[in-house]
Amino acid sequence: MNSRLIRVQHLAIAICTVLLFQVTGIGAQSIWEVGDPISGQTLFNANCASCHKITNEVLVGPGLSGLQDRWGSTDEMLVRWIQNPQEAHESGDKYIKGLVDRYVGTYGWMTAQAVSKEEIGDIMAYVSNPPEVVGATADASADCPTIDEDKSEDSESGNMIWFLILFVLFITIALGASGVSRSLTDVLAEKNGEEMLPDSSYMQRLGGWVWSNLVPVSLVGVFFVLYLVVAGYSALMDIGLYADYSPDQPIEFIHSIHVCENEIDCKYCHHSAYESKHAGIPSTNVCMNCHKAIKKGKISGTAEIEKIYAAIGFDSNTGTYIDGDGEIGNVLPQDSYDGEPIKWNKVHNLPDHVFFSHQQHVTVGGLQCQNCHGDVSTYSVGRIAPVEEINELVDAYPGLIQLSKPTLTMGWCLECHNKAEVDLTSNGYYEEIHERLNNSERGNEELRRYLEDDKITVRELGGWECSKCHY
Repeated sequence: MNSRLIRVQHLAIAICTVLLFQVTGIGAQSIWEVGDPISGQTLFNANCASCHKITNEVLVGPGLSGLQDRWGSTDEMLVRWIQNPQEAHESGDKYIKGLVDRYVGTYGWMTAQAVSKEEIGDIMAYVSNPPEVVGATADASADCPTIDEDKSEDSESGNMIWFLILFVLFITIALGASGVSRSLTDVLAEKNGEEMLPDSSYMQRLGGWVWSNLVPVSLVGVFFVLYLVVAGYSALMDIGLYADYSPDQPIEFIHSIHVCENEIDCKYCHHSAYESKHAGIPSTNVCMNCHKAIKKGKISGTAEIEKIYAAIGFDSNTGTYIDGDGEIGNVLPQDSYDGEPIKWNKVHNLPDHVFFSHQQHVTVGGLQCQNCHGDVSTYSVGRIAPVEEINELVDAYPGLIQLSKPTLTMGWCLECHNKAEVDLTSNGYYEEIHERLNNSERGNEELRRYLEDDKITVRELGGWECSKCHY
């Protein structure tokens, strides 16, 4: 009886120990040990890189080098701090309170990040490992393009001006030569006692010369007519093509510095590309996540960044916001400040009757930004990349498709839908399509027909239907 009681007691102790470990986290792996640094690099670039570096360098917030060694609280509090900094501060944790006292007054509150505990583990695994482990470059700015401060003149307009100048000079020389030739002819006629040429205008003399040289003039005329027909046809075919279009912007935002040198992910600023038709233009609040601390640009100094401050109502001298009455405080003014909003000029314009959804292409289709926008990390202001330029990125960005039609044209979209392959097991949307094809007799026939070339394209799943893209 006593032995049975002892066994029951041992079993109860074991169960309580397991429950205690689960509740307190004792024996569980640290959040620094369970993450995937490869996935963490992507998450870090999308959520953290705009404010933090993984070195000791201060960007907007402090550098994260050695964070694992100096973090003075629990893993759970680290997760709470990243997901909701103000809630973590309200918990009364002494280490969090010290962070707030040290950094918030200078840099402001960290933006709450929509990442899960598992994703935070991936980020921490990346932060705690050297960049070489995940294939990062030692110096990202080494391969970044150099931006020329002076804007070059448009080459086509420059060539046209020179053509006009040369044409005027040619006409002037021709008229002068004609006058000299006529004068010499009159001198010789007078010397030889012959009758001089009758007075006539330039047009009368030109008409006589044309009749005297009718055959060569006719050949030249036919050539020019054909040239004008070909040039006119080419001009008509270029209507609606906007490759290299790059409008001036109210602020000289340089993409290469932000994307290449500072390694800010495109979708940090254009975040609605995941969930909306439009990629969106970042609000001034997003700019201020970095530029509350970064007050001087690499090229333009303070001139361009001050335009951001003027739009949102920020005093760069005191590091505080201005309300509608001109008073200074630490709270974002929202609608109270009477500043002028930044009026960006849209670069990629589609006709009103065309439907295009970034969410469908980015979230469902898995396209990269470079598929349509080219290598943004080499741009100064935004521009429409020519298709030839995008094709050069095929080796650098897996998944890009070689296309031949001009960018943003209907032919360009149709060609992509005809070539882009679909993985029917990549996400729930395509899994449902695959299930429908498998669960009907007609669907099975279509699936076999689609797979004759060992691939299924967007076109075969309805990507060429008019109503897919047109209202």
